[in-house]
Amino acid sequence: MTLTPIQDPKSKIPNPLFVLLIAAALSAAIYWFGLTQSAYLPALYQEPLIDLNRLAGGVPERLWPLMLAFVALFALYLLSWKAAQRVSTRSAWLIVIGGVVIFAVILLFMYPYDAADIFDNIMHGRIISVYHANPFRDIPAQFAADPFYPYIGWRKSISAYGPGWEMLAGLSARLAGDDLIVNVFVFKAVLAAFLAGCGGLSVLILRRLAPERVLAGLVLFVWNPVVVYETIGQGHNDVAMLFWMLLAIWLLLKKRYTLTILALLIGALFKFIPLLFIPAAAAIALRDLGTTRSRLRWLIVTTIVSVALVGLAYAPFWNGVETLSIARRTQLYTSSLPTAIYTLLQFNFNRVDAANWVSLTALTWTGLCALWAAWRAWRDRSELSLPRSMYYLIMFYLLLTVPWFHPWYAVWAIGLAALLPMGHAVRLAILFSFAVLSKLLIFAPQILWIARPPEVARFNEALLGPLVLALPWLYAVYALGDTWRKRRMKHA
Repeated sequence: MTLTPIQDPKSKIPNPLFVLLIAAALSAAIYWFGLTQSAYLPALYQEPLIDLNRLAGGVPERLWPLMLAFVALFALYLLSWKAAQRVSTRSAWLIVIGGVVIFAVILLFMYPYDAADIFDNIMHGRIISVYHANPFRDIPAQFAADPFYPYIGWRKSISAYGPGWEMLAGLSARLAGDDLIVNVFVFKAVLAAFLAGCGGLSVLILRRLAPERVLAGLVLFVWNPVVVYETIGQGHNDVAMLFWMLLAIWLLLKKRYTLTILALLIGALFKFIPLLFIPAAAAIALRDLGTTRSRLRWLIVTTIVSVALVGLAYAPFWNGVETLSIARRTQLYTSSLPTAIYTLLQFNFNRVDAANWVSLTALTWTGLCALWAAWRAWRDRSELSLPRSMYYLIMFYLLLTVPWFHPWYAVWAIGLAALLPMGHAVRLAILFSFAVLSKLLIFAPQILWIARPPEVARFNEALLGPLVLALPWLYAVYALGDTWRKRRMKHA
């Protein structure tokens, strides 16, 4: 890690260290006064299922302060990122690390209001640790007397995650006991640890790939308002999955090919997304191993160890194919292009057939993109091969084929973009992380809160929800066109 300042005489930021310090102080103030104070967990914890609608009293105009808070946070974030590109002293590192620690501590006290996911995770953990039951078979409704039951949203559904996450949830719930605030704190602390791990891995990876932008890459990721807000404030577990993705990248750089695949598999035992990256990682491994004998030995050993790992993980919970939650995933749609198509198809097909057709189509296109990413990774011999392939595959999935879209998925994109050089990919990830907040702050209040009856709100959400991604779509089209134009000019 270099500790000398990076000077740029053309920069418009005269004192980057001072900028970082002021941005950290102002951001901390906004996280407290603009976000946490109005949703203070110790004051609201006795009220189950509080959402933003209830906090705002159903009045969209009351969200203006929150919207302005996020705009200010993103402005400070971008300014900090620019400043971090110019300085890398020990003081700058202390400000960046100290800043995100302060942000996390403040958001630890926020009531998770944009989804009940953290309470569902706590309940599934209690199903394991308190009731010694199986969250892949037993639903929360079977434990209606549990004090956490009123807080959960998916009362008649089995777990949507993998056994890796559920085992961690069970351990966390056992440590936290029966107190609600303690449970929220413990689960958020677990996510904070994964966020710290992701930050550490980003630093290790960037020190190898691009030492001149290590601090800037760290700021790009851990200071991103959506990353901090959704991970610590709202308690979504996407950063836990991202940790294993970043670990896989680091292991591949170290040429530990079997461990790379195992890291992706462990990530998939949290959420299934890392499965998409196994073809690209395997392609790089097979390319680099060179000889047929070494490739066969690697394939055999990796396959045996992978099957054993997955078998051991699922063994305590196995309840048939339903354990994989495949059927449930084919019926989940919100705020995405597949959702709009699914909604329109219901005019000519029944709901189940429409859902199955759209899910199969989206899965097919995602699979084809995964194969394209593997082919691209095979040809790209740079050390950025895997993170670049992973990033493009993630953006394809999030922009075009994900059926069930939520703002916290932006954590995946920004975590990978932080490893890439400045360009369209990084700018798209930043724009994407900013645009997705419109679902929470603009789309839902203006389109859904005022819709009556509820069926109208559901139809509006399904058909108009993809507009949340309008800005990223437009920029992606522009970026593709600009890249194509520059390539033509280069070869002209």
